[in-house]
Amino acid sequence: MPTRSNRAAIIYFPGRVDLRKLRSAVEAVTAGNRWEPSLWLKTEASETGAQQALRAIAQKATHIVVAGGDGTVRSVLEAVALSGAKVTVGIVPIGTGNVLARNLGIPLENIRTQMQRALLGIAHPIDMGLARIILDDETRVEKLFGVMAGMGLDAKIMLSTDPVRKRKLGWIAYAESGFKQLPLRYEKLSIQIDGRESRNVRVLTLLIGNVGWLPGNLSMMPDASMDDGLLDVAVIGPRRVLDWIDFWTRVTIGNNVVRTTRAGRKLLDATANVKTLENLTSRKIRVTPENRVELQLDGDPIGLVAEVEFEAISRAVSVRS
Repeated sequence: MPTRSNRAAIIYFPGRVDLRKLRSAVEAVTAGNRWEPSLWLKTEASETGAQQALRAIAQKATHIVVAGGDGTVRSVLEAVALSGAKVTVGIVPIGTGNVLARNLGIPLENIRTQMQRALLGIAHPIDMGLARIILDDETRVEKLFGVMAGMGLDAKIMLSTDPVRKRKLGWIAYAESGFKQLPLRYEKLSIQIDGRESRNVRVLTLLIGNVGWLPGNLSMMPDASMDDGLLDVAVIGPRRVLDWIDFWTRVTIGNNVVRTTRAGRKLLDATANVKTLENLTSRKIRVTPENRVELQLDGDPIGLVAEVEFEAISRAVSVRS
């Protein structure tokens, strides 16, 4: 029985990538390995990452490589997962955060190494999160995400960050946007974990994630795993100065150093302040805000929402790294 030939589809964002270097990296990996000619598919307003992923699948691609940021990667992963196609996805990270790439251990420099990993690296089935959203106007939509969802301050920052300044300044643009949110507003949310009794929380930000590490080596959800069939939740609500000191200590030194030992983990768990940072895990979580709140998925602003139900979708897509 004849074997299926390998064919790469390169989905790229033209404004952020050096196309000459990208083509050279693809040729270096595929030359002499009996690959069929690669497909080159650029994203634009009328041709999203999802649409190009479906076009790649229709043209018998076996390997999809996304040269873009977390938003473009999310769009491609969603399309591949929903299609059910037996195709792997690789990442050449050229965005601002590149959170999924960081958590997969993909280097942020050296495009040839990135392409080697994207086309020939080990394929890992990873989970995705499904968000069933009731928008402000009561419209219902469903979207998948690969990194994390954010409600509250996190989403407001994503919404108000200027795209041009983000391209020029990177994460500094997010910091600028954060300062614009002062004074901080806390949101009242009702959360229900895995069908159990709902509880009310007052938060600055609620994160629901598939990964735990953010740029700056910050660990909001240190036990998160991309293939455990669970979503990790961070309830973040520091108010007083001491709360903020506790929060930043935990997401930097605490989770990066202290938590690496059994005794350190017990110490952090025993001294946890749920008003500052509470970590939970669930297969399904329903969030109902008292007032409409902003939502973002993998850095893409969704808008104001009335309710969201999040569910872990196990082994939804295969990613090479």
